[in-house]
Amino acid sequence: MGCKVNGYCSDMTRTFFVGEVPEEVKPIYDLVLKNQKQTEEQYKDGASTRIITKMVENDFKLHGYQLVHSLGHGVGMEIHEAPYVSYHSDTLLRENMVVTNEPGIYLPGKFGVRIEDTVQITKFGCINLTRSGKNYIII
Repeated sequence: MGCKVNGYCSDMTRTFFVGEVPEEVKPIYDLVLKNQKQTEEQYKDGASTRIITKMVENDFKLHGYQLVHSLGHGVGMEIHEAPYVSYHSDTLLRENMVVTNEPGIYLPGKFGVRIEDTVQITKFGCINLTRSGKNYIII
């Protein structure tokens, strides 16, 4: 859900657990978190959105899952806009772009896991604009 935070339009998603984290969810959550962190390390000026997406797709496939939606999108005047971070797009990220990093795995009829942050691209990396933990959140 998008909102204005300190003058920024932000997009953030977290997966919450009630009471405990089911054992069948832990390895999937950990896989999504690993890829979310690796993607953040790859986001920088000149990085290819297609190559970054393929990196995540390959790791998910190696573990028997699929990336069924885009890995991210631009955030600006609208909460969902270009550039799109997916295998359908081969955009190069540029300094000062604001994009999301949102890998997810979804098992229809069972559960889904998504960890989404909004980041600003810099010359040599990115600045995470999301101020929320990424470890298991149990309520």
